[in-house]
Amino acid sequence: DCISVLTEPKWFLGSDEYLKKIAGAVSVPCLRKDFTVDEYQIYQAKVLGADAVLLICTLLDTETIRDYIGICDKLGMSALVETHDAQEMQSAVRAGARLIGVNNRNLGTFHTDVNNSFKLVDKMRGFSPLLVSESGISETDTVRRLREAGFRGFLIGETFMKTERPGDTLADFIGGLA
Repeated sequence: DCISVLTEPKWFLGSDEYLKKIAGAVSVPCLRKDFTVDEYQIYQAKVLGADAVLLICTLLDTETIRDYIGICDKLGMSALVETHDAQEMQSAVRAGARLIGVNNRNLGTFHTDVNNSFKLVDKMRGFSPLLVSESGISETDTVRRLREAGFRGFLIGETFMKTERPGDTLADFIGGLA
């Protein structure tokens, strides 16, 4: 389990303060969900209480991702390396990513399609990173099918953000997976 905390203020209305407060109040790991484009942000994330950072292949080349994973390793943090297509998956593997996310949201159109995860999981046969399906997951049946396909992590945000009772929705979701 992990709590993904938006810290990007302009586009996603996040805040570093959210991360600091949440990380200080919970015992589960926290992921700083932001556009990490400078190594400074990784150190900053650690100081704010993050246990992991998001590295997006669309924004970073393979060598930079490899370097950033190395910084995370030195700081005792994890790096979730986000991909959107087969080429980015290859980049993440070449960079040594141990935690690879497949974003089901097209960043150009913002259209979400969970089938992107099912399509890309086949590209990972023979590799050992832990796979995380990101975005567009709103039903426990989808999580079951993704598990069967090989995913072990699920980044679910919008489903919990849209409900008026996120705690109850989370409990229902977890109960439905038991």
